[in-house]
Amino acid sequence: MKLFIIILLLIFTILSAIDLHLPSSAVHNATSGLVLIYPSPSAASSNPACYFPGIETSATYLFSMEDLPFYNFHLQYKYRDLGFHIGSSFLAHPLYKESSSMFTINYAYHEFTVGSSIRYLYNMVEEYHEDSALLVDIGLLWQNGNLLTGLSVRNTTHSHFLEEQLPIVYLWESCFSITNKSRISVGLEKETNFDFAFKIAGRYDIHKVLTILSSYQYEPDRIGVGAIFNLSKINICYSIRTHQYLSLNHYISINYVF
Repeated sequence: MKLFIIILLLIFTILSAIDLHLPSSAVHNATSGLVLIYPSPSAASSNPACYFPGIETSATYLFSMEDLPFYNFHLQYKYRDLGFHIGSSFLAHPLYKESSSMFTINYAYHEFTVGSSIRYLYNMVEEYHEDSALLVDIGLLWQNGNLLTGLSVRNTTHSHFLEEQLPIVYLWESCFSITNKSRISVGLEKETNFDFAFKIAGRYDIHKVLTILSSYQYEPDRIGVGAIFNLSKINICYSIRTHQYLSLNHYISINYVF
């Protein structure tokens, strides 16, 4: 019964669930999508101005359902003031499939970084529809001492799917370094035809090998928590996040830092 409800939600929400905005890593699952509080290569999928070199892969069963595996892969490389990122995600079920491939480039100039991504989305619902779309996202970062602020806009091209416009999503986030071991991020997300969603996330480095993340999102109400194990250049993150109606989202990510 749960699986049937999930499939219905995927099919009938947000333009037949195209461009679902699912967390692209266990870190973002723990932080409710706030990407500045803990740098990782997958951050570019939310804000194209983010440039954190490395390789990151993640996997989950969406809402703890084994029939809904969701996989992500991200690679980011920096050359002088230029950052390059490629990423892909895949959500699969016999009745529903969605994949996303993206290429990102960003440029840093003093305390500012600007970036843009091209995303190719493919979506298929068995015996219902099959289509694809090409979207462009843009992002901006500003660093000023212990403050890092970002703004991103998804689908600036107003791209369409099945002759209907896909959602445009605005995300603003500011991250403050409180101490050398703790940070806090606050953000606002606005999607077409939806109210603002307020988000807040915290980070605390308990030890050089252990970091704790937590977050809260208002409208809709959701809570995320996670633990990161820092092993030299390899970081392993496990996180969970609540949902108002469905089971917990469990994520695991592995990140290799260049």
